[in-house]
Amino acid sequence: MNGLFSDHECSPVHRVHFDPTNSDQLSSAIVCAISTVADRSPRDIGPLWEAIDPEALERLLDHAAARGAAVSVGLEFSVDEFDIVVTDCGEILVYGDSSDHGSDDDLEFTFDG
Repeated sequence: MNGLFSDHECSPVHRVHFDPTNSDQLSSAIVCAISTVADRSPRDIGPLWEAIDPEALERLLDHAAARGAAVSVGLEFSVDEFDIVVTDCGEILVYGDSSDHGSDDDLEFTFDG
């Protein structure tokens, strides 16, 4: 991940790849990743929009894709008990219990470029 997020002492519990040039399905991919780790139906996952604006996240990744290799972008946020990291290189990383890393209101944005 280009060293964008180094505050996690453990490895992600789940890693999913998506096409960063086509972010239209990003919200669904995030919810599916969380539901896989939580072993719950996607309908039982807290609404993504309560943690982050999905359209803003898509626009951010679209902008990073348009900039190419000149910029590295990542965003970390919490949904239910999980920390989610989304990167412009097409990764969704799910980390365990977010209570170990701060409150559910924490949002971290990293820009490298």
